[in-house]
Amino acid sequence: MIRFIHTADLHLDSPFKGLKQLHPKLYDRVYQSTFQAFERLVTLAIQEAVDFMVIAGDIYDGDNQSVKAQAFFRDQMTRLKTAQIPVFLSHGNHDFMDNGTSRLQMPSNVTVLGNQPETHYLNNTAITGFSYPKRWVTERMIDKYPKRANTEFHIGLLHGYLEGSASAEDVYAPFTITDLLNKQYDYWALGHIHKRQVLIQQPPIVYPGNTQGRNPNELDEKGAFLVTLQKGMEPTLTFVNTAPIWWKEKTISLLGIHTLDVLYTKIAEEIARAEKPDQTILLSLKLDDREALPDDVITRIHNGDLLAGISQSENVYLYRISLAPKKERLVFSADDRMQQSFNRSKEHLSHDETYRRVLQDLFKHPTVRTRFADLEQDRHLKTTILQEAEELLLEDIVFEEGESINED
Repeated sequence: MIRFIHTADLHLDSPFKGLKQLHPKLYDRVYQSTFQAFERLVTLAIQEAVDFMVIAGDIYDGDNQSVKAQAFFRDQMTRLKTAQIPVFLSHGNHDFMDNGTSRLQMPSNVTVLGNQPETHYLNNTAITGFSYPKRWVTERMIDKYPKRANTEFHIGLLHGYLEGSASAEDVYAPFTITDLLNKQYDYWALGHIHKRQVLIQQPPIVYPGNTQGRNPNELDEKGAFLVTLQKGMEPTLTFVNTAPIWWKEKTISLLGIHTLDVLYTKIAEEIARAEKPDQTILLSLKLDDREALPDDVITRIHNGDLLAGISQSENVYLYRISLAPKKERLVFSADDRMQQSFNRSKEHLSHDETYRRVLQDLFKHPTVRTRFADLEQDRHLKTTILQEAEELLLEDIVFEEGESINED
């Protein structure tokens, strides 16, 4: 039997772009959260006396790998060394390997996988994987992985993209489920996708997700897996939350609400409901059924006056208030075929592939790629763009139809 921790996508030293408007004390808590999440995980590994830990890429958020982040990571590796816990890690597309001159040396219990798939052995277990030598590794590295070794257990590490998946992440080191199964390993420790997914139960093929949500698209608890493998027994995968901060999004109905006072009270109640013991919550509220709200209240929402006036709690911070789109209107009420065509076009533009293609000039602009690399994956931005486009188009159509009626 073996027991180990599978984690990935720590993104230590993540800059949390777009959150500098937070109160300085809160921003510091957010900034420290990736470090705290991994420290919690190391503590768990020591308490559970696991046999080893595997980290499937993107330990750091950027290829510069700040000295602060490296020193913190080395300290955590030293804690594991003291507890006699080996670590096998790979570098991913965010923290790809350089020539080593700007990296701190890790303690002897840490094995850093090279830039081609290689296998290391620990007692009765083989561990195979590779590190990215550059950011853009688009070849099928899985083809270079060896078949199962003649050992009791074989673990594969792969920081890559499942072909045919709906993930918005970039396509790095692509693979298929069949590719992995053909290697006949006992466990596949994946990384790169920040959403927790068990793709197959037997043998386990697992994305643990990241250890701390870094933006509003990475909601709720985040963490890693404590894995137990035993011959002749079902594998045991226990998810462990490590994130000190959770992003949460909630839509609330405003049916019957038509004054600022009642709206303010309802928002305060939602903040109180979001409270969790020993957990910091970054909360976003979307207001639905808001047709009864007066225009001046709508204006206070749009210009941020309402948000600025909300009394924030100790552990729940309301960082955004937005309006859900108005209920669907039948623009071409007298022409069913035109209405169906309008709805189909709206649905087509909502598909991720179409959305990216239409906005490819923006996403591929050098400044955007360099400074806002995650913009293409920002689901809130996508929703906002599509909603605003629909509203503008509806206004134009209604205006033109009104002009036609007046001319007649």
